[in-house]
Amino acid sequence: MAVVRQHPNRAAGRSAFTLVELLVVIAIVGLLIAILVPTLSRARKQVQGVVCRSSMKQLMNGMFYYIADHGVFPATHSVYYFQNLFTAEWPRISGVTWDGARDNLHGLNFTDAYTEPHHLDPEFIRDVPGRGTLFPYLNDEGVYVCPSDRPGAQNDSPLGGGGNGRLSYSLNAYVGFKAPDQLQSFTYAADALDNPLPGGGTRSFYAGQQVNYSAADFMTMFEEHPAFHLNAAFPEGNFNGIDRIAVRHGFQAAAGDDGAKGRASIAYLDGHVASPFYPALTEGRELFAEVGQPFYWRQSGPPDRVNMSVFIKRLSGPCPW
Repeated sequence: MAVVRQHPNRAAGRSAFTLVELLVVIAIVGLLIAILVPTLSRARKQVQGVVCRSSMKQLMNGMFYYIADHGVFPATHSVYYFQNLFTAEWPRISGVTWDGARDNLHGLNFTDAYTEPHHLDPEFIRDVPGRGTLFPYLNDEGVYVCPSDRPGAQNDSPLGGGGNGRLSYSLNAYVGFKAPDQLQSFTYAADALDNPLPGGGTRSFYAGQQVNYSAADFMTMFEEHPAFHLNAAFPEGNFNGIDRIAVRHGFQAAAGDDGAKGRASIAYLDGHVASPFYPALTEGRELFAEVGQPFYWRQSGPPDRVNMSVFIKRLSGPCPW
């Protein structure tokens, strides 16, 4: 019988990669990584934005449960401060506002309420959000923090650096102890002229002018910029006219801070949550001017005491706590 002999190197030559083939495979893998990594990064950021909006939706549901029991929104820090329009401001101690933080603010003077970094301060961890008046209705601490908001040092850049680690969101400073049906319209008691709008332009309101609010447009809760979340002094969940939104979702950098922009999660009075596109430096007073809501601290000139004393909820006392 004839025996067919195979060259000893022929089988090995068919199964092994040559150096050129190996380099081609490495190049292809590298190209795929270069293509996929940015895509995966964008997808991850998009998912974080979705989770952020879902968290705010849960917070708004908790608000509605609170309102069902009490008839009004839970307290904000400003609703106590603005009692100085009538008599004297009330202190904001732990456990009286929706977020649970104390703030040690007396007039415009304050002392630090907590130590930095706040996410390592046992008292801050205890108070926020666990001592907030909303917490019994929504006791999952995770939903109070945006997944893109990492604890750390804050700064005044468009993205704002790190947050306080316990709270990413702030309630409209002026709606504390107001019922939703009291947020359908407002009649200006005095002129409020040349209010800046996001991205430029102004809007004026005049004494006797009535502004009607749509529940789908009235901004109720905001994802707040870390530095303007008062992270450097007394962190709390209170969105005032001089605060700034966080635009960390879909962020687009620019050569100058004025050109940067991005999406911020915002919840509205009807309960829906959206992520509109805004310039990075957008302040609360610009957002409030969009819908015609009065605010206290103007961009220039004296604060709007007249309209604020009409809009803010006047507490009859004794203190609700």
